[in-house]
Amino acid sequence: MEIPAFIEKGEEFLKRAEGTAVSQNVQKCLLRMDDDGLFVIWQFGNRPEIYCLETSQIHEVKTGIPLKDAKAVFEQHDAETNVPNKVLTFYHGFEIGNLSIIQFVATSTKSAQKWEESMSKLVLHIRLKHLSPAEIMKKQWKRLQYSLNQKGMIPIRKLVKQFGHDKSEKAILQKFNHCGFNCSKKDEINPAELTFQVYKKLHQKVCERPDLQSIFQQIGKKKQDYISLSDFIAWLNENQRDPRLNEILDPTYDEKRAGALIQKYENCPKNVELNRLSLQGFTDYMSSVDNPLIYPSHLQQYQDMDQPLSHYFISSSHNTYLTGRQFGGKSSVDIYRHVLLSGCRCVELDCWDGKGDYHGEPIITHGKAMCSDVPFKNILYAIKDSAFVVSEYPVVLSFETHCSKPLQLKMAKYCEEVFGEMLLTKPLESFPLERGIPLPPPSALKRRILIKNKRLDPETEKVQLDEMPVNEEHSLPEPDFMGTEEAHPELRQTKSHDINSILPKTQEPKPTVLSTGDIPTKTQVSVTKSLNVDSTRTKSKKQVFTEEDESELLRNYEYTKPSATNIHPYLSSIVNYCQSVKFPGFKKLEEDNNRMCFQMSSFSESMGLNYVKTNATELVNFNKNQLSRIYPRGNRVDSSNYMPQIFWNVGCQMVSLNFQTCDLAQQLNAAKFEYNASAGYLLKPEMLLKENRFFDPFAESTVDGVIAAQCTVKVISAQFVSDKPVSTYVEVDMYGLPNDTIRKEFRTQLVVGNALNPQYNGTFLFRKIIFPDLALMRFTLYDDSRQLIGQRVIPLSSLQNGYRYVSLRTTSGVPLDSASIFVKFQLRSYVPDSLMVIANALENPKAHQISLRKQHEEQLKRLEDDGDDSDSEQDSSNGDDRSSVRQTKSSDSSTGGESTTKNNPKVKLEKNFGKTASEKQLTTAEIKEENSINLKMLLDHPVYVKAAEVRRKEAAKSIKRQEKLQSKALKREKSIKKKNDDDTQTCFPLGKILGKRSKNGSPSNSEGSDRSTEEKSDVISSLTLSDKEKKEALRVALETVQQQNLADAEETHKKEMAELIQNQTKQWMEKSKVIRKDKTIASGERDRRLKDQKHEEVKKYLDERQTLKIRQMKSIERLRSVQSDEADRVKQEIEEAVV
Repeated sequence: MEIPAFIEKGEEFLKRAEGTAVSQNVQKCLLRMDDDGLFVIWQFGNRPEIYCLETSQIHEVKTGIPLKDAKAVFEQHDAETNVPNKVLTFYHGFEIGNLSIIQFVATSTKSAQKWEESMSKLVLHIRLKHLSPAEIMKKQWKRLQYSLNQKGMIPIRKLVKQFGHDKSEKAILQKFNHCGFNCSKKDEINPAELTFQVYKKLHQKVCERPDLQSIFQQIGKKKQDYISLSDFIAWLNENQRDPRLNEILDPTYDEKRAGALIQKYENCPKNVELNRLSLQGFTDYMSSVDNPLIYPSHLQQYQDMDQPLSHYFISSSHNTYLTGRQFGGKSSVDIYRHVLLSGCRCVELDCWDGKGDYHGEPIITHGKAMCSDVPFKNILYAIKDSAFVVSEYPVVLSFETHCSKPLQLKMAKYCEEVFGEMLLTKPLESFPLERGIPLPPPSALKRRILIKNKRLDPETEKVQLDEMPVNEEHSLPEPDFMGTEEAHPELRQTKSHDINSILPKTQEPKPTVLSTGDIPTKTQVSVTKSLNVDSTRTKSKKQVFTEEDESELLRNYEYTKPSATNIHPYLSSIVNYCQSVKFPGFKKLEEDNNRMCFQMSSFSESMGLNYVKTNATELVNFNKNQLSRIYPRGNRVDSSNYMPQIFWNVGCQMVSLNFQTCDLAQQLNAAKFEYNASAGYLLKPEMLLKENRFFDPFAESTVDGVIAAQCTVKVISAQFVSDKPVSTYVEVDMYGLPNDTIRKEFRTQLVVGNALNPQYNGTFLFRKIIFPDLALMRFTLYDDSRQLIGQRVIPLSSLQNGYRYVSLRTTSGVPLDSASIFVKFQLRSYVPDSLMVIANALENPKAHQISLRKQHEEQLKRLEDDGDDSDSEQDSSNGDDRSSVRQTKSSDSSTGGESTTKNNPKVKLEKNFGKTASEKQLTTAEIKEENSINLKMLLDHPVYVKAAEVRRKEAAKSIKRQEKLQSKALKREKSIKKKNDDDTQTCFPLGKILGKRSKNGSPSNSEGSDRSTEEKSDVISSLTLSDKEKKEALRVALETVQQQNLADAEETHKKEMAELIQNQTKQWMEKSKVIRKDKTIASGERDRRLKDQKHEEVKKYLDERQTLKIRQMKSIERLRSVQSDEADRVKQEIEEAVV
């Protein structure tokens, strides 16, 4: 950071002397900045006292602010001195809503403006928030150099205060004596004697670093007081370099780079000549700018700024005008400048019709919440002055318009008048307001101001613009012409400041539980009880509200939602890329292929949270093309904030927060947007941008296309955490996706009574960070009463690997004087435990080969070890017995078992399909061989045998029936014959009768016997199957065999699957049991490991089951194919055999 010569040299200004009355001692002082840009310094005349202001605490340098002590200056100097443009004002402090001012009067307006321009760049430089420990030490030394008494000396007491509390003064003074300062606490030191090198030696003597000495000894060889160049290179590559980096784009440390570090930080000439690093040189390197916590390039603009606006997270403010609470709060013009100078790119303006002193003018206030008012036009001038000081990228003014139409016209005219060409009134030619056209990039909108507001339908807007009177903008709205909406309806009543006028008189006010639901959507609301405040309430004393009062106010408060149709066409016409519309719903959005990207929707945190819970992926897709804005729910009367990480996870661009409240949410927000040159725009991760990518923010496993990370954090020590002997501990939290977030779990041990250099040595493992680009790591330092001492939030994507110093900050983000934590980070890509061996082999192939070689040597050694001869012989004999048994079984299976297998389909199936999932699958040829079917098998098959047996039984029954019928017929013939013989005997001779019967065709005995024999022969022949019946029986037998084979195969598959599931269950029980019994793992980490392990195992088990299922399906398919071929072949054999 280069300091202009005129600022470093200094210039005369007028200022009231410190510690004097307002009307006295307005003197000339020399105002300048130190050569490192760490302090703004002023000194009155020849007085030895030096006054300083730390640059990192300055939020703004501004001219044109009215002089606070104007009267005193006017009395002692000429009247021209009171020109506001000569006044140089420094806004400084810790909280953005509660800043103090220091004012100087320049000799000329030109000089004041020159100082304002240069000083603004210097005090807002990002480097001031990222000083190295060495630079912080130098800042502490300079503070002592400027802490002179009236004698121009440095009191020892101030020096002691930097290193410890009064109770440790004796010990601190002993350390001073060891450094050559023989003094007591009442003595003084000449600043010329306390050089930086002396102060550095004293600093290291007082704050000893055993942790650094231990690391130094681990790097070098034993009993050596230096580190060789080769050892230093190896240590840098193994510890200080991120192993995930590309070696071409980010080369490893070599002799040139490591040697340059030694040349720079080694003080011993001999070590420099021999390229060796001593402990002092190593300590200096570790605290230097060459060992930063974050990548220096990330402090500059390193992201692509040529993508559509919807592809960026945008730093956004809610209720920007408020300096504190919502109810009874104070509105301010200055806070707009401070918010914009902090990098914010979207500010909110709640616009209402002015009353009283502001009659006929739009005002900015929190409607119906008894907040003070500020003129709308003054806000515009403040925005114009500060909009593009820190960032040149576009600023969005989020209008919440409650004004009447005439004042809406004034708003539009004021915007054009104040902003001029900065205001984007028409869309860019290359990005028209048409369906399917993306939003313009930030680079195309540099130094442009966009209005976010509802807009009329284009046709309606055109008609109303044509009908608008030419002189309408010059007319002032009358009270009864104004709309029914009022910012302060309570002003219509009495003028008492009694808060009881709005509270029930029948009982004392009681706290009310605030609802977490959405803000009401009524269009016309009012406060049911009136607070009596006159129009000059901004000048009156601040009203104090208790919790009971606020609860009652909130009970009576209802939000007024702006109307979508009550918009002036002129104001509507200057709205382009940020047109506010009511959210249509995801169902309608799915039907609309060509979206209007210039339309955006706003959600309360409650409504947004509901969408995150129910439609997370749909919300991610919506935010890929269109803007969305999230704002805090209305009942946050204390201006507290919600957790912004929830909505960053789904790609919401404008996650608006109350910047005036320095809570955890604002700390995360400030830390996130601190990078990319504080542009206020951060490119979203690729998974939240691409249309062809699916992203679920509730993912429990790794996301396709995103490399999960693993981070080990070892909190080693801290330095100068407090000026009191407090007991402290450190907490490390992670914020990101729901499954990446870990809070209030990782905590170091409590170090008692050491605020100078406590040693924590706590190691914490973040095993799996699914989405590193969205993750934020937070360090918090607490005392034993859990009072926050300091905090720091760091994006994981900007964090560097290795041993680093984490400089702490206040809750508002201002760097602490010297408090820091010494931490070791180990960053790597996440690899599941099951793949760790492969990952290690890929990461270090040489070490893997050496390990394999050693493993092979051990295996060979075990094989070569003969042991006891008797044991060997016994083992050999046992082995022979076992081999003979195996040979016997093998011979059985190859001889007698073969026929059994061929004739028993079930045995064959067990052989073919009774394998586990891990065994090799049979080929088609093997299946065909094992499932071959011949004609003999079918003739022996029960189906064919049964068909033949049924046929024989039917034939036997037929023979019996035939014999029975013949027997009856013979008996009948005999009886008839006997009767006929008796009759014929009496009438005719026997021979004639017999001859006559024979002639008439009646059967004789010989003929009857021949016929019976033929019928019996036919029946006997029917005992065997006909050719057709044989074919049918063999076909049925073939089908039966094949169906049985399929059924047996499916049954075997079921048994295989059941066996696999049983084995998997046993494996999971054993693995989970190991994790549960590991007492070295914390309970929270144990649960996460079980969850991760379960997820990995379930995925693995499902893959195994799917693999088995596919193998079984393929086996069935091949079996069916083989059976089809076998059926054709066997049928052909049947046709040939049965003729």
